[in-house]
Amino acid sequence: MTGERLVISLALAGCLLSLAIAALARGTRKSEAATAALPLILGAGGNVLALLQSTSMMMVPVATAVAMLFARLRPRLAVLLAAPLTVAIAVITAYVSPSRNAVQNAGATALLCVVLGVAYVFARQARLRHDHAELLLAELEDSREAGARAAAVAERTRIARELHDILAQSLSALSVQLEGARKLAGRGTVDPALHQLIVRSGELTREGLADARRAVAALRGDDVPMADQLTTLVGRCRRDLALPITLSVTGQPRTLTPEANLALYRGAQEALTNAARHAAGSPTTVLLRYTPPATTLTISDRGRAAGADHIGTETGVPVPPVEAWTGGGNGLRGMRERIERVGGRIHAGPAEQGWTVEMEIPA
Repeated sequence: MTGERLVISLALAGCLLSLAIAALARGTRKSEAATAALPLILGAGGNVLALLQSTSMMMVPVATAVAMLFARLRPRLAVLLAAPLTVAIAVITAYVSPSRNAVQNAGATALLCVVLGVAYVFARQARLRHDHAELLLAELEDSREAGARAAAVAERTRIARELHDILAQSLSALSVQLEGARKLAGRGTVDPALHQLIVRSGELTREGLADARRAVAALRGDDVPMADQLTTLVGRCRRDLALPITLSVTGQPRTLTPEANLALYRGAQEALTNAARHAAGSPTTVLLRYTPPATTLTISDRGRAAGADHIGTETGVPVPPVEAWTGGGNGLRGMRERIERVGGRIHAGPAEQGWTVEMEIPA
């Protein structure tokens, strides 16, 4: 194959190949040069075919190339590249047409290219406006969410301030009164157990005030390391609930949100209280694990120990019921609600001889 047939074959192959590549690469990001190359190849091939193979559809490849240029490129660049193709196809149309219809056919061909170009300019602008409108809507939604978060933080701060003022005044006053009662009991002849109860009541009041401040800190968004909170809680449970507890922390510690910190702390408090209530004296383990996907807190006991029918301090002085130690507790339902509210999950059920509670907060 040589001569004119070879040129026609190459031009046809260029047109088909450029159309195929344009269809397959649709939606991918390309440079302006790469974007312009395919329509230019298609337009050049179309002009060659129109010159060598004159048919009624000879302007279609060039018109398609012009439409592609205006659909994918900036208007000014599209005009710069489409103008030579349009002029060329108009001249070729006039050349191959009968003399009496040459100008009319050339004008019709050029008009088709111009109309397609203008139509695709408007289509491209409409698409850009649509994308811009979607971006504005997304920014508006983000601003609304930010406003809602700011309003929630302001409300939580207000609640925290009120709680702090109320609890600080009432519990601080109660602590002062109990301290006075302790000093009066120490001067006279009173039952040692009563004196010990007054002392312990003062300690519980101060610890309750610390718990209230911890809740207020969570409302305000302050951060307290989970391991430090658990260390304090385990020490209190060993002393007040007579639980032989071991605490372990594994993994690289991470910062949790204040809400997640408080949810895990309250869950641990409830789980340890339940262990003291239902498995008094049972060896209990508290395991805090930091793994890449989550932070997991597991509290396990081995069931009720033999001969452990009541709870007392190391000195043998009776203490208030376990229910009073946490103000009644939240129960498993309350634990689940707290954990799920911060996006976590909880599992509680029998395991081996005792009971296990596992709380997980995603990283």
